[in-house]
Amino acid sequence: MWRPAVITSWALDYRVSSSPHWFHAVNILWAAIATALFALLACELAGPAVGLIVGVLFAVHPVHVEAVANVVGRAELMAAAGYAAALVCAIRAGQGRMYLIGVVLGAALAIGSKEIAVTVPAAVLLVYLAKRSPLRAAWRPVVAATLPILVYFMVHRFVGIRTFYGGGLAVGLEHLNILQRTWAMVPLSLQWWRLFLFPAHLSADYSPGELTVSTGLTVWHVVGLLFWIGLGTLAWKTRRRIPGIAIGLAWVVITISPAANIVMPTEFLIAERTLYLPSFGVLFALASGAMAIRSSRLRVAVVASAVLASATRSIARVPAWHDDETHYQALRREAPHSYRTLWLEGKDEFAAGRWGTGEQFLLQSIALAPNLAGPRYDLARFYMGAKLWQPAIGQLQVAIALDSAFEPAHQALREALQATSDTARRVSPRP
Repeated sequence: MWRPAVITSWALDYRVSSSPHWFHAVNILWAAIATALFALLACELAGPAVGLIVGVLFAVHPVHVEAVANVVGRAELMAAAGYAAALVCAIRAGQGRMYLIGVVLGAALAIGSKEIAVTVPAAVLLVYLAKRSPLRAAWRPVVAATLPILVYFMVHRFVGIRTFYGGGLAVGLEHLNILQRTWAMVPLSLQWWRLFLFPAHLSADYSPGELTVSTGLTVWHVVGLLFWIGLGTLAWKTRRRIPGIAIGLAWVVITISPAANIVMPTEFLIAERTLYLPSFGVLFALASGAMAIRSSRLRVAVVASAVLASATRSIARVPAWHDDETHYQALRREAPHSYRTLWLEGKDEFAAGRWGTGEQFLLQSIALAPNLAGPRYDLARFYMGAKLWQPAIGQLQVAIALDSAFEPAHQALREALQATSDTARRVSPRP
């Protein structure tokens, strides 16, 4: 991955202070900027009342906590800020050509922060449709949004980083073609909507063990299909009376596509931070629906209740991302069956001298993520520490077969083979 805007931001932070408090403070600043820009975008699309509701809900939504509280989540915040700025300028481009410069700069910030910005040109078309503006007028802002994205991917050739690469396919999706991945994500997409609409339960990890990847036909596949059909039907039925619902659903489809593990690999099945940008569409639809409530008192009560509940949940969630230890404890508490949790617990048990339990945890992790080299390598290193050379060699050989570029596994295998050779020489009888 190559995200020059975020890396530059961290470098500037480090020149000011190496304290994590400073890095977190800058994250909060970016979150405030993104929230203000999305509130402005909602105002442009549906008026100040919808903009206000979207702004306050966006500021306190619990699914945003990971992106804001975890410093690496700044990529989401900066990309979202650039994304929203580009769209606000695109809407105003008809008022003056200078706004096209804002589209270029916003798109450049977004794509330089995270690859999700590849969808900005599609979002420009969406906002023109939402404004009922003629699409022929959208060609200039679409071109302005596309240019920095093209430049970004052209520069990839010189920095030697693969295009559309987010760390490899998520565990459970390896060796699946695009149609199989799409089908597998249908039931998993229900988690997106639960986190958007009912984020009472948040988790530090969503991986195999906690989630099941299936390419068969299950009840949850049927539920997922029916849910998406229901959303589409709702959007169609209300397209004239409450157009914000259709606009919000289209926004979610466009902006979540890079994180959906279908076209672009993202390494994670689901991560809360990747829902930061798509959540605007959900909140825009909800705000539009709230404005359809005729009683102003009831409308205020509903919005106030949602803001209070969201803020309370967000405040309670922040400590889970305070440091490595609190994050690890959150993993153990919220995702105890995840292969990632079992992997870390296995290493912990080995470090504490409880080798039997450590081996059990790592073997469980390997069973859930058989195509991942990391747990096999760690287990092999522990075997080598106990001079169990053959089990170590077996795990290392599989790890190398899975990831031939994993140099530590090659080095460990050479050490293990050398050790078995030395042992064989010492115990072999003299001629």
